Amino acid sequence: MSALEGTLSASATIIIPQFNEPHLTIQAIQSLRRWDPHPWPIVVVDNGSSFESLRILHRLDDPSTEILSLPRQGLTAAWNFAAKKCHTSNLVFLNNDTLSTGTWVATLLKPLHSGQVGITGAELRLERHLNPHLELLAGWCFAVPRNTFLSVGGFDETLKLYFSDTDFQLRVREQVTIHTPTV
Repeated sequence: MSALEGTLSASATIIIPQFNEPHLTIQAIQSLRRWDPHPWPIVVVDNGSSFESLRILHRLDDPSTEILSLPRQGLTAAWNFAAKKCHTSNLVFLNNDTLSTGTWVATLLKPLHSGQVGITGAELRLERHLNPHLELLAGWCFAVPRNTFLSVGGFDETLKLYFSDTDFQLRVREQVTIHTPTV
């Protein structure tokens, strides 16, 4: 492990929300652990699942994973709840239906450590609803410094699903200056 990878592994928590899909969540965590040797701390925030789903989820044998439960309040409330419990310098938001096929967390975090980016992700998408040329990150996997998350107030809990991360990214973009080197 390089010095940079060691620094990165201690600097991020992966937040995985889940609702009544414990098998998907467990598969997401197991695939990450299978492909990435770093013991990234993971916080699974259960958003009001059934007792049976929680029972299955608690069978997960992973000492670096913490499971938090809250009454069903929606995805954005779950993200905010988990993020406020994390104390690492970066937060990685990951959907529970994501399967890893290689090491990716350190690569995702590296731009944040440059100080030139305020948010980074696995995939870009065009936000045609707002502007046909506006590129944002796909909401299934992105990372943000914890301080940035807190300074923009987290996710707007009045928004549901798709627009919650769009709104969040737009607020981050307003706050964070992105420096581009001149050649």
